[in-house]
Amino acid sequence: MKLSRIFVLLSALLVSLTLEAGELRLHHLLSDHAVLQRNSVIPVVGWGKPGATVQVSASWHKKPITVKVEKDGSWAAGIPTWEAQRVPQSLEVSSGKERIILSDLLIGEVWICSGQSNMEMPLGGWDHQRVQNAYETIRDAASATPLVRMFTVQRNNADKPAEDCGGSWQCSTPAAVRHFSATAYHFGKTLSQFMPDVPIGLVATDWGGTPIEAWLSVEALENTPGIDVAFSKTLHWGEVTTGLLFNGMIYPLRNYPARGFIWYQGEANLDNPKDYPFITVSMVNEWRALWRNPDMPYYLVQIAPYSYDEPDGFKLPVLVENQYRIPTLVEHCGIASTTDIGHKDCIHPPFKKEVGERLAWLALANDYGFGDIPVTPTYKSVSFDGAVARVSFNGVSTVGNCWRVHGLHEKLVLGGFEVAGEDHVWHTAQASVDWNSNDILVHSDEVPAPVAVRYAWHNWPAGANVVTDYGLPLPPFRSVDW
Repeated sequence: MKLSRIFVLLSALLVSLTLEAGELRLHHLLSDHAVLQRNSVIPVVGWGKPGATVQVSASWHKKPITVKVEKDGSWAAGIPTWEAQRVPQSLEVSSGKERIILSDLLIGEVWICSGQSNMEMPLGGWDHQRVQNAYETIRDAASATPLVRMFTVQRNNADKPAEDCGGSWQCSTPAAVRHFSATAYHFGKTLSQFMPDVPIGLVATDWGGTPIEAWLSVEALENTPGIDVAFSKTLHWGEVTTGLLFNGMIYPLRNYPARGFIWYQGEANLDNPKDYPFITVSMVNEWRALWRNPDMPYYLVQIAPYSYDEPDGFKLPVLVENQYRIPTLVEHCGIASTTDIGHKDCIHPPFKKEVGERLAWLALANDYGFGDIPVTPTYKSVSFDGAVARVSFNGVSTVGNCWRVHGLHEKLVLGGFEVAGEDHVWHTAQASVDWNSNDILVHSDEVPAPVAVRYAWHNWPAGANVVTDYGLPLPPFRSVDW
């Protein structure tokens, strides 16, 4: 039996012994330094001696709340919160002679941050893999983000839905930030920069290498229409198989109110790209049902360019194409583009600041009412006039958000485009901008009558350099399905 499985079994045994002893305790998400979701009702969840009385008092709520411990040893009391509160608050829970006091609690905005290794990658990086500008970010953490708090859910590959999770809330210190998700931290930092008086709580629940199938229940996967369920169940990462991380790392978070979800995952699903958006719909619906909020926002990251030992291959752009279908299937959803910040030889690119910022821009625009926030450009349509393909896009305009190329000193020479004729043979193409419409005009001397156009359509799309004035990159696209 592997050590990870032994650890899970021992943890379950310890919880069982605690419940049998009837000791008063709280869910691990309820600890010192926690951020509680504003304008909500916080279920203060815990365990104790069956039949005992538990009293819960909060410094921000005048009247204590009294509840009875259920026969199974569980109890819950709902404490309302109102507007953001940066002044530290406290919570006291008592039952008989037992008493628990939580201090340094803040009230603000909570986000659940999940996915595989690119979400998990800490600011301190891994061996031979670093996060850009990590030293400065870690050094300045305490002063730059005094109201950002972080909770990393301990790994739990659980056979059954768990009621609690391991972990504890951490303040924004260099030591804590170094080991926390770089993407999630930069997401929270950006929110905090726009809302400096609002505490931000980040709950990171991630596990590198894992397919999306691990993050929803077996029942939800089996009830997803139009997918190859049998194939999905073959996808795993070691002992992490379908539903196990949902059981151990999502289900136990359900009673902790949050504003929304951010998600960075997909590299483990290159072999079932067409099923990916439908499985995502099932996962998001299940998560929203757990949090009892059908409108809970969900923002995902386009997986970044990487060679996958076949730089000219197409597995990555095909998955990306299907990722961009998700916002058309799920309301209150958006996607952050990463076409410009991949790494040819490392599946964990160092540009986590850009990813976190782009996710935060989605939340700021859609959930917090900020205007003039950068919007990711996406392919809209193409028309053909002789040898020229005229490509139109969403998210760009002729004033204030036009095209450029990434790199401060680069000439405006657009790269990454290809066209094909009726023979379905693709050729590298030249591209220019029609400044009257912000359309991009694409042509190749080798294709006198093009019928199709594509952009960045390779695992490692060398030369793909198109971004908007705000610096958001054009995602891979193709005008045909071949």
